[in-house]
Amino acid sequence: MDYEEEGVSSSLQPAYILHYHEYQESSYIVDAFTLNHGRVALIAKSARNSRPAIRALYQPFRPLLLSWVGAGELRTLTGIEDSGSALLLERVRLACGYYINELLLRLLGKDQRHESVFALYSMALSELTQPDIDHERVLRSFELQVLDAMGVLPVLSHCTADGSPIEPETQYLYHPANAIAVPVEGSAGLGLLKEKHRMGIDASQGESTRNPGASRVSASVHADGITRDEGVSVQGQTLIVMEQLNFDGASTLQECRQLMRAIVRLHIGEKPLKSRELFKTLAGRP
Repeated sequence: MDYEEEGVSSSLQPAYILHYHEYQESSYIVDAFTLNHGRVALIAKSARNSRPAIRALYQPFRPLLLSWVGAGELRTLTGIEDSGSALLLERVRLACGYYINELLLRLLGKDQRHESVFALYSMALSELTQPDIDHERVLRSFELQVLDAMGVLPVLSHCTADGSPIEPETQYLYHPANAIAVPVEGSAGLGLLKEKHRMGIDASQGESTRNPGASRVSASVHADGITRDEGVSVQGQTLIVMEQLNFDGASTLQECRQLMRAIVRLHIGEKPLKSRELFKTLAGRP
């Protein structure tokens, strides 16, 4: 191989391949997630002509050591080595693996170091290989912890308009765009919230009644003041256990799945995840 690029040379970086595709007659374009450099795009020149044992390394869910040169948008892969056995994921758990790969591709910018996310990713893949661990709990925990590591997850146990604690028995509408949970009229547990209102704090409207001059905030409208945010119905207890990563019961997981789908969409955009279709085929839903 002829490496003409000038720039940074990185050697033996712990990494996983998130996605790759064929390029020209004999090469691959590889999107890798590395411990020290985050996401990097690499061209693996003539990789499809390499020995079978080397070609076999170009697959997801396998711990690798990668080396490359170059400092541009697309660097040149100079070495690929095995750093452990490929993780065996089948059927629904394979779909889960592709889902978290695509999630990272959409969430993480290139060349942004995320050591904690790398550790969470490695742990999630390991848990998916263990049949005694519920795959849905793995996915929900991974989503929550990654968003938290990126600094974009609100404190779910206090995501009311005034920052007061979420009441477990109260039903809320959670508005992802504003990260605010608004109590639903008529739900159990609303009495305590009304008592707070009597004392001067109107949590359902997102303003302090002690400061009538304050600007009104509507949780159901995006920050642009135009786009509607209809919210996701969720029980207070679900918000609490999500923060604790202590999922117990099918109803909690179902509410968590619906809410996380809305929260994730806020950060990756409206373009559907391709892996969801694979998941529907193998399991019914992600």
